[in-house]
Amino acid sequence: MSKYTTLKKTRGDGYDRIQWYDAKLNTHTIRADDPVTARTVAPEERTRKPGKWKGQKPYQGHYWCAGARASVFHESMTEYAGMMLIDHLYDIVKVYAQPMLMTFFDGLYHYPDFLVIEADGTRHVVDVHPKALTKPGDPEKFAHTARVCEVLGWRYTLIDQLSDIVRMNVEMMSRYRHHRYTPAPDIADHILGTAKKHETFGELRRALATDKPGELMPFLFHLMWKGELNFDLTDRFTEHTPLTAA
Repeated sequence: MSKYTTLKKTRGDGYDRIQWYDAKLNTHTIRADDPVTARTVAPEERTRKPGKWKGQKPYQGHYWCAGARASVFHESMTEYAGMMLIDHLYDIVKVYAQPMLMTFFDGLYHYPDFLVIEADGTRHVVDVHPKALTKPGDPEKFAHTARVCEVLGWRYTLIDQLSDIVRMNVEMMSRYRHHRYTPAPDIADHILGTAKKHETFGELRRALATDKPGELMPFLFHLMWKGELNFDLTDRFTEHTPLTAA
């Protein structure tokens, strides 16, 4: 059994505040009302570290983020799935788990699940919280978080439900998310060009067949993961699924 540790919240004083740890566990605090000052937020350690205990149900671990090319802690498999979806949908360069403590003007406080840095510099706060686990006060915390992010010019995403179909579709592509599956430019052009002439996945798969069974499939799925080939994530993926080259 390991001990639960966390950055302690401050009292509400009429202002929204953000706190985080640097690499030496020094605490940094800013008032969350200025986009320029908010650029100094640079988490190096998790502000909330849940413990482990015998019989524990949530499965803790690490997700390898393809965009950041680094492992990120997840507190449950629901968080794992949520982070995988964000990794697929956005161009990520860095990601931090339990990155900060937000204390709001009215005394409510919240530890967001992830802070994502996108390639264009956008800061993106992500919460993964199933509706079934929502407790009194949670909606207010998420609303406050969304409001603060809007003030700071950050993106905010709350994943409160994720269908089995969406999860399975993302998992299917994620097997090929690693950059080692990146096709050479000529192969990528060949796949994308062929996709423009064939409407469904099955048609495209057959058109890309070589004398080596499945030779181009890892590259095809990597292009799907990167969003260069798109399909409806909310629909079951089959041979008849339409694919569209971006």
